Parts: sequence; structure tokens; C-alpha cells
Amino acid sequence: MKKTAALAALMVATSLSLTSCSGESEKEALHKIEADYASYDTVAGLTQAAEGAFQVKIGPVVGRECDDGGDAKGHGGPPTDSPEEGPEDDPVTSPPPSPPAGMEGGDSPHAACLPMVFHKATIETVILNPTPVTPLGTNPIPLGELIIGNVDTEAVQMDGASPIVPGTHMVVYADKLNSTEHPGINVVSGDLWVPVGGDQGLLDVAPGGAVSARSSSIKSLTETSPASRSSRFTTDIDALKKVARAKS
Repeated sequence: MKKTAALAALMVATSLSLTSCSGESEKEALHKIEADYASYDTVAGLTQAAEGAFQVKIGPVVGRECDDGGDAKGHGGPPTDSPEEGPEDDPVTSPPPSPPAGMEGGDSPHAACLPMVFHKATIETVILNPTPVTPLGTNPIPLGELIIGNVDTEAVQMDGASPIVPGTHMVVYADKLNSTEHPGINVVSGDLWVPVGGDQGLLDVAPGGAVSARSSSIKSLTETSPASRSSRFTTDIDALKKVARAKS
């Protein structure tokens, strides 16, 4: 499929290398996921990478699940094209880690998987419209609701991933996965939107309308515009729309 094991590929491009991390004494230690994100330093870069961008109000959690990649039936990963290896070629590998306690996912107690949390969100403004093509032309995304998938930071630790909080307002640059493109996820039956580049695809909207990048890697609107002098790049919705209109 076009986006097999899509959540892991889009969000973290990671080998799911899990190691134990120390935590507060009263909390269970979380696993840490070493991730290799695509890197973006401008809003223009995010715009080129994303299928859509929206200002949203984050709603309640609709489910949590440990994404194991799945297949069209929701079991196991995709077949590989590599030739069969003989006993002499078999690489020495460690058994995959167990999913975090309380997480669904995987075909066995030792299936490697990526803990995810899914929020309902209400679209307040469409910044970059994916305008999917239909037999009758284009079908712009209407104002309404969508589901956003994010790394579950209550289950694992990951650099470049932070929680999405119900009641807050955000701008989300994301890729859309339809139901056939997220076979490892069962708690979401329809379309799912996944931020590009982890926190790079998430911008916080303040009550006054200022939009601030969560990730310190985002420095400016475009390669030619002035870079931010503060630790967090700040702009506004109109500027984001102007960049979106220039998408090639």
C-alpha cells in the first residue's frame, strides 16, 4: 500500500529502538523511542511536505492504540521483497520489545509497536486545502471535525514529540491516511491526520492570535524571510495562508 506502516513512517521514521528511561519515583518508567524525523526549518518546507494544514481546537481523546504497522486485515507487517536468507545469512537480532503496559496492538506479547493517541479536533480555519480530486472536480475539505494522531507521550518518551491538550487551539500541518492506509490502527475507522515531522508540524495558537512553532527547528516563513530571533518562531494565520497559496 502507498503508506504501509504509515504512522511510524510519517511521524518518526524510526527503528523502534526502545530503551528504559528513568522517571519520577511514583511513576512507572517510560520507554524511550529513538526517532529520525525529516527536518524542516521553514513554514514553506512544512507546507510542501503536508497534504493539509488547519487551525483547529483540540477535542477529547477518542482512543489509544499501539500501532504495529498491520496489514489490510490489521495483522502483522507488510511482506518484504528481500530474498530468503539461509541459516548462514541470518543477522543476529534481539527480540522486539513488548508494547507498553495497557496498550493494544501487535500479534504477540512481544510485537514492536508505536504508542499513539487520537484526538477529535474541530477545524476553525483551513490554511492549506488538500482539495482531493473527484470525478466532478475538486472537493475542498469543509469546516468540521477530523481525527489527529500523535505519539502517546503518556506511554513513551520521544525527543521532538509533545502532548496535544484538549481545549487548546493549534495549527496542524499533516498528512491524511484513509482507512486502508492505517491498518495497524483499529480505534479509528475513517480518515486520520498525522502531523509531519512530529512537533515540527504543530504550532500553538495564543488567545490573541499569535501562532508559535513548537519546534525550535522552525526559524522562518520561507528561506528568504527573516529568521526568528527568539527561541520560538512566531507568526500569524494570514502569513501562514500566504505561504500556503504559494505552494507549487
